[in-house]
Amino acid sequence: MFGLFNNKKEEPASPGLTTLLQETQERWFTFLGKLETRMEELGTAALPELREALAADTDPYKRTFLKMQSGVNGQFENIRQKAYDTYDQQVNGLYDQLSNEIPVLHPAHNQLMDFRNSCSDRYHQQFDSKYHYWRDQIQATSRRDLETEYRQILDEFEQVKNQFTCSQCGAPIAIQKIFFISTYLPCPSCQTQNSFEPGSQARQLQFIARDLAEQRTAHLHTAYEKENALEREYYHEAHTLKLSTIHEHDKKILAQKEAEMAAIEARRQESIRRTPELYRQYLRAMYDELNLILPDLKDHHEKMYQNQMNGQ
Repeated sequence: MFGLFNNKKEEPASPGLTTLLQETQERWFTFLGKLETRMEELGTAALPELREALAADTDPYKRTFLKMQSGVNGQFENIRQKAYDTYDQQVNGLYDQLSNEIPVLHPAHNQLMDFRNSCSDRYHQQFDSKYHYWRDQIQATSRRDLETEYRQILDEFEQVKNQFTCSQCGAPIAIQKIFFISTYLPCPSCQTQNSFEPGSQARQLQFIARDLAEQRTAHLHTAYEKENALEREYYHEAHTLKLSTIHEHDKKILAQKEAEMAAIEARRQESIRRTPELYRQYLRAMYDELNLILPDLKDHHEKMYQNQMNGQ
């Protein structure tokens, strides 16, 4: 197809092949460098704008902010898609074409493998690492200081709980708990039903409660995610080791590798056992926090907890 070499196993790699691979790799590296520069420019400009948008968005659901954040994420995804498409066409495409011509035992085959490995490492390790860094930075802009917001709600409650009086007889009506919706409270003296309107901050409690509970138990969720990821890591580690035994004929080395695979599999099984327990610990702790924040909804929370555990 490319006419860069013939099928003689003893023939060295063609200078034409070397030039083709070098030029393709250089173009690929340069292209990724430009995309990385674009991500840095985009992220640097977007971060302060997103923080300002979050602070200015009075909507409890932060829809204006989230729409803006989604747009920025879309731009990063487009950049990543360009990298993927180019890698598939220029690197994998060239590799697939040449691998059909180059016998496995030909000296040029190792050169072709080195080309693909270098291009792959530049993409999957360096470029992807920078992509995820900026995506994490963008996602972090939506992390509100929920503990401060919750303290402000508690402070507001302390200020109003002993100041509400009956509209009929003027008797004081103690506010026993935080209400986040309009509520009728009976007067202890004349039994008149009085409409109590919670403050603007108290009304936000229902919107931040779940996120606050998750924020307080984030360390448990992180432990669960790490353990869950370990299972796949152990699987791939054992699979790679298994592949290395295919052409191995030394019985001593084979025995050593089989022992290593057995040890890895034991760790994988332990990870499989631990993962659901860590998830249960996280979920139980998160709903316990949610019950502390919104005790009136405890029965509802418990049903949600059971549904999530049953659907695990």
